[in-house]
Amino acid sequence: MTDEDVVVFNGMKQAVSDVAAAVRESIHAEAAPEIYNVVINCPGFSREALMYALNHMMEHKATSLVFLDMTPDDRDLWLKTFLAKHYHN
Repeated sequence: MTDEDVVVFNGMKQAVSDVAAAVRESIHAEAAPEIYNVVINCPGFSREALMYALNHMMEHKATSLVFLDMTPDDRDLWLKTFLAKHYHN
């Protein structure tokens, strides 16, 4: 490797490291505020099932934002429907 190759490689390495750091920092900003408390306090579901639904919502921010705006009855219906379709425990 030439000195120039080393400089280019180190620059690329730093750029990738900077992108990775930016992604890690933005992960927390992507979660809908209060989604954990709202989901985990839904009555009538096991903690495991609620954590499964929470994981889905953490990966799908739009879903979690809509869930937060739902009435308690609609949240219950959404959870029943989602868990019946996806949660097989």
